[in-house]
Amino acid sequence: MNKIIILLVITFISIVTLTSCNSKRPLEKALKDIEENHPQTITLSDYTNFKWDEVWLISGSISGLYITLMREQNIDVKKVEFSDENPDFGIAQHLSNTVVYVYNKKVVYYEFPPDNRDREFSLLGFVEPYALLDFNLERGQIIVVSSNNSEFEVKGKTLLPIKPIKIYEKMDEKLK
Repeated sequence: MNKIIILLVITFISIVTLTSCNSKRPLEKALKDIEENHPQTITLSDYTNFKWDEVWLISGSISGLYITLMREQNIDVKKVEFSDENPDFGIAQHLSNTVVYVYNKKVVYYEFPPDNRDREFSLLGFVEPYALLDFNLERGQIIVVSSNNSEFEVKGKTLLPIKPIKIYEKMDEKLK
């Protein structure tokens, strides 16, 4: 009887562990939905399991310049700053756009659009990265979208925000 109870407990723990490890990032979930269902529009908030007010779609990697802009908007950016607690932030994704989720003026989550590095194999071990999901941002552009209206038009694998609340242009030049 004790063996059966122990076996049941181990099985339960294994199932909980496996299902909790299977969580994907919001943009990976959106990409999977787009590939499988080909929707005309998606709502980004449908793919998140955390609270956020705004999402900042940033052309290029988030750097000191963009962090400065977010600070000027009174946003707590500790989660996206390079620091002793966060030493690897942005190192692997320095050529990628950045998606930053903000809740109550605090960065709560960030991610990079999915790219081909996890999907392709190269005999030499190097694959030229390219985005599998894109926002078609101009250089230096930042688009801010509200969680209350986070609908995007889907054009292939490009997401175009339908009703952004703010658009910043040429910020790479303005913040120098």
